[in-house]
Amino acid sequence: MSDAASFPTVQVTVQTVDADTVFSALGESARRRILLALSDGVPRRAKDLCGATGKRFDATLKHLIALRDAGLITATPDPVDGRRQLYRLAPFAKVETTPTGRTVDFGYCLLRL
Repeated sequence: MSDAASFPTVQVTVQTVDADTVFSALGESARRRILLALSDGVPRRAKDLCGATGKRFDATLKHLIALRDAGLITATPDPVDGRRQLYRLAPFAKVETTPTGRTVDFGYCLLRL
């Protein structure tokens, strides 16, 4: 006879981001342009995203940090150059390509790009 206490317990965590945090992060047009650039699924370095924002490197980095702190993007070390970070959309953001463009679903809102 098996004892239920002998089975391992699996804990599943689902990341949720507060709606106010999402709306605050999306309120800046440079941040929406970063999300547009990252919506194709290709991770990019901050320097590569400067063109998308139309801003200098330091301003782009400031927006990337705000998006990362809001939980909308993730940053991982670049395997080619460990001093740099690669940015991509957060795993919970669902990207769908439609005939009119891309849609990113953050749970509380849809961002049509």
